[in-house]
Amino acid sequence: MTTWLPLPRSTGRSDLIRVFAGAARPQERQCPYKTAFKARPGLKPPRGPLPGYKPDPREGFNLGPLNEALDLIEYHGSSVEQALAEVLRSKDGRPAAHPGLARWTTVAVANYLKGGDEGLLPVSHGWVRVAALSKRDERGAARYEECVWGRPYESPDGTVRELRIPVAGPLSEQARDEGELAAASMTVAFGKAHRLPGPFQWKENAVQVEDDFSPAREHELRSVRIQEVSCLDGARRTVSVRTPEEIEREYDRIGKARLAEAVTSEHFAPGFDCEDCKLVPVCPALRRAPGLLGIHDSTRPRRTWSVTNGRSYAGRPDRDEKCAAREHLRRLRLPDRGGKEIGPAVVRGHAVHAWIQEQHERSPGVACRPQDAPEGSESWSAGKWAVTGEEAGIGARMVAAHARHCPYRLTTVAGLVHERSVVMHDTEADVIVIAKADMMYRDGASWVYREIKTDARNDPPLEGDLLRSRPQLALAVLLLESSVADLTLSRVELEVLGPSGSRLTMVDPADPDTRAQARFAVQELVSEWHEDTLAVASPGRHCRFCEMDEWCQPNFRDRSRDLMEEKDDSRPARL
Repeated sequence: MTTWLPLPRSTGRSDLIRVFAGAARPQERQCPYKTAFKARPGLKPPRGPLPGYKPDPREGFNLGPLNEALDLIEYHGSSVEQALAEVLRSKDGRPAAHPGLARWTTVAVANYLKGGDEGLLPVSHGWVRVAALSKRDERGAARYEECVWGRPYESPDGTVRELRIPVAGPLSEQARDEGELAAASMTVAFGKAHRLPGPFQWKENAVQVEDDFSPAREHELRSVRIQEVSCLDGARRTVSVRTPEEIEREYDRIGKARLAEAVTSEHFAPGFDCEDCKLVPVCPALRRAPGLLGIHDSTRPRRTWSVTNGRSYAGRPDRDEKCAAREHLRRLRLPDRGGKEIGPAVVRGHAVHAWIQEQHERSPGVACRPQDAPEGSESWSAGKWAVTGEEAGIGARMVAAHARHCPYRLTTVAGLVHERSVVMHDTEADVIVIAKADMMYRDGASWVYREIKTDARNDPPLEGDLLRSRPQLALAVLLLESSVADLTLSRVELEVLGPSGSRLTMVDPADPDTRAQARFAVQELVSEWHEDTLAVASPGRHCRFCEMDEWCQPNFRDRSRDLMEEKDDSRPARL
């Protein structure tokens, strides 16, 4: 058994380990240490210079109001209208749901209730599998609670249990992770109805209850089903049907080990997971950059921020594209039914990046050649991105154009990596700043941060104000300023790939004027966002290209249609 140590000077109880089945899947965007820490709800991190947790009072989970409404409908007999009115209003210090989230929730509840097995009854308290030990084990635990997220149901005779997992968007054809399925099925099959403690009592043990909605079993459990339900269109997919015996075997094969790994990992991975992590002020892996954003107000709820967020909020420079609601609803990850967010040009850009990355990783140190590009007359793919038709030809020529400025043409290049996340905590703004560099490498003693952009125009014009039009470069300059001791030994590069060639532009972060321009470009994107607590929609011509338009308030939608009737021949780039 692997032990796990909390950070020095941590306090509280660590004898309770409560883990959800989702922890058994690979943690791609999550911090493993945070998962292990969260599994010990009674543990308190050491005190830091800032509060450990500063939640946004606004709802941050796109399925949060949905589950609250379904609880009222299934367990308390409320009508759909009554339930929605209750969960979307302001209460207990929480503001009313954002109008876009309210509209989405109304649609989601209706779609969830479309179908399902009418012979099953809702279980009003979730299943928890409890193991109470006579003494603490090597992890220091005396009690384990295995939980699962989803909505539980059971047949009247107790022979069938079902877990329905609400999904915000369309259902995927990809198989669900087998470790997560094994852990979830084990809890559903062998757990008992428990009342989990509230958020302010989370350190307490779950309490077993008699569930009025789950009748006493007349027969032994024979089958456990796990089903996904799309709240976008009501589609359902059964992802697992197993007997208790099969579930035990799968749990012993993979589920148990995955959960054990999740609660004992000591690896830190700063990133998007930092937003609600209590360890942020004392995390040893999170780099501090006070004043990075030029904001001196740490009273706001702690959030993550990237240039993507900034552009989503403020739009492009000197254009009437600002929309706070767009950024907020994207942050909530409301579904994009029409696929506006990822069009053919976006897919082609991702495919070009992925092909170049695969080429560099397959032959490190070897300069790319034009003939290494894919055959443009045929469909081709790289990573998870596939391009066809005209986009395949354009993308292939862009890959070939990279050969001219491939870093490996320089014999001094080393340590080249793609898609490297740079994460810093601006403690003066209390914001987690995240940038993903398309490419980073060492050129001798120099650090180089390169952005790669694709442009389908044959002869794209030079940007007049490069750092404002490409704010990723501005943020890169400020990140280097905060992390590199000698800025003369670093540079920022912009490689633009087109169907007829490529262009490389260099930015000098050691130049004071450049740094001043970079600060202006970043503050232009972040200052109003940091102050905003309402995220009000700003309708305009940009609404026609916004994937969040479906969930925007009806009154704004009506006004935006009038605006969109005005002549406008220019489609904005992805904001």
